[in-house]
Amino acid sequence: MKNTFLRVFLVVLLSNIVVVSIGLAMVQFIQKRNQVSADLLGDVGVQLVAGYEKFGITSLQEETKKAEKRLSGTIYLYQENGRPLLKPLPRNFKEQNTPSVTTRPAADFLHSQFIQVIGGNNVQYLLIFKPNPEISSLAPEAVVGFSLLGLFVSSGVLAYWLLGPLLKLQRVARSFGQGDMTARVENKLARRSDAVGKLAREFNEMAVRIDTLLSSKERLMRDVSHELRTPLARIEVALTIAEDKYATEAQKGYLSRIRTELHELDELIGQVLTLSRLEAASLIKEEMDLQEWLSEIVADVSFESQLKGISVSKIGRTPKTILGDPLQLRHAIENVLRNACFYAGCNGVIEVETQEKAGTAFIYVRDNGPGVSDDKLEKIFHAFYRSSEAREANSGGFGVGLTISQRIIRAHKGQIMARNREEGGLEVCFQLPIA
Repeated sequence: MKNTFLRVFLVVLLSNIVVVSIGLAMVQFIQKRNQVSADLLGDVGVQLVAGYEKFGITSLQEETKKAEKRLSGTIYLYQENGRPLLKPLPRNFKEQNTPSVTTRPAADFLHSQFIQVIGGNNVQYLLIFKPNPEISSLAPEAVVGFSLLGLFVSSGVLAYWLLGPLLKLQRVARSFGQGDMTARVENKLARRSDAVGKLAREFNEMAVRIDTLLSSKERLMRDVSHELRTPLARIEVALTIAEDKYATEAQKGYLSRIRTELHELDELIGQVLTLSRLEAASLIKEEMDLQEWLSEIVADVSFESQLKGISVSKIGRTPKTILGDPLQLRHAIENVLRNACFYAGCNGVIEVETQEKAGTAFIYVRDNGPGVSDDKLEKIFHAFYRSSEAREANSGGFGVGLTISQRIIRAHKGQIMARNREEGGLEVCFQLPIA
């Protein structure tokens, strides 16, 4: 987005420079056109000199005022010896000679006109006409400086005005994409009548439709899963009766296999129900002693895994407390820990570490198993996803445990991520806000 802002800024800046350049060129053109023709000034000079030589200085001053009013400027008249017949030129009119600065004419000198007039007895006079300073008195450096400053400010404001709404849309789209189904563009932006406003309204409509579809899917999944448990319960009863009263020894092996599959199906339905309830579950948050709570979970998982020779250890003493639902968070941590124990295998090593960074609690679960392909690190958190690689092969699970953990953590305004360790194995990181 920074590159986009820079591009828009440069386009607007160049457009403004072109406009201002055209404007300055027009001003220069108008100034040249506003200059009095040399023939007219020559006629005025002859008349003034003739009046002066015939009627004196008073007549010269009166005629000069009339001419200045007609020509919209100031007239200076000098004799050949350099004596002014009217008011003298201002001091800043002549060329400026400063030792440290290059010699250059003053602004009045550049815009003035000089006419030589021949009087009686071939006496020479110099007439200088300086136009009124409405336009010409502006210093070119000041005009350029203020113009550039205005260009930069206006270009920056315009570029931000164009990209500001897009930045807001980007933030909302990112939040929506990360699972916040309530993310919507603010009404002030959606009420705009331009293309940006139309885009904002269409995004909100799309978000509502997606939210509705997901809610319908979760509700259907919950209802179907709930209804499936009733016939499963009847099948369980019928299976028990068949085993007790009618089954032969040869048949009992098949009925036992049916019971095993029935229990797996019931477990799957239970996980689907748990997954669907997480969408609307109201968390019961309280201030938790993280270290004591996590130590209990590690002890329970370590006890379950001792027959396989799996070592589960905990390190780290910070942070001390977090705010969350102890039961739901326990499900999230246990799912990942049991997953790590399964893939670490016999004599595996599991490490749980806690840290505190910038007001956030970090919980790392590391194993020494086979890890996951880099292109599947995000997919392992998708519902019912099971890869064909070593980490998922013959797991006996349904690909729901990590999804449940992810939704629980997101409900606590946290994040869960996975990465492969350089020394081998997988590391799952929980991030939770500290109380």
